[in-house]
Amino acid sequence: MGEDLFWAIRGGGGASFGVIVAWKIKPVAVPETVTVFDVQRTLEQNASRIIQNWQQVADKVHEDLFIRIFLKSVNSSTEQGKKTMRVSFESLFLGGVDQLLPLMQKSLLELGLVNKDCIEMSWIDSILYFAGFLNGESMDVLLDRNFTSRKFFKTKSDYVKEPIPETA
Repeated sequence: MGEDLFWAIRGGGGASFGVIVAWKIKPVAVPETVTVFDVQRTLEQNASRIIQNWQQVADKVHEDLFIRIFLKSVNSSTEQGKKTMRVSFESLFLGGVDQLLPLMQKSLLELGLVNKDCIEMSWIDSILYFAGFLNGESMDVLLDRNFTSRKFFKTKSDYVKEPIPETA
């Protein structure tokens, strides 16, 4: 192998294989303060309608705003012994809450984001936040080579080319 062969990756099957021969990184200016939120809604709280609207605006929101969703089956709080779906809207915004709230009012009003849902912090603290270190752990945990996440889940990322209908 030559020195120009940087990295090899495997795809979804035996016939999928790629070799990365170049890597381009474009640094992004990160402000001193970023804002994070994790707002959760269930089907009883109109989560399917919010997801439908999120699909319509996700590719059009401000470039400094990242929003992802996670779906999870949970016990219903309204009906004993019944299951429902809970949707977590997780976000990182490169800026303060005073800039984020007007953007969310314009982009995804249905989520009902309010000031108390948002936490302002430094970017490096947001890494700890999303990794599940919420109790003021030192940043030294990021140096731990034997790190095991506090959040366990299996996931598959996919990119929707066309919004999924609400009935689905």
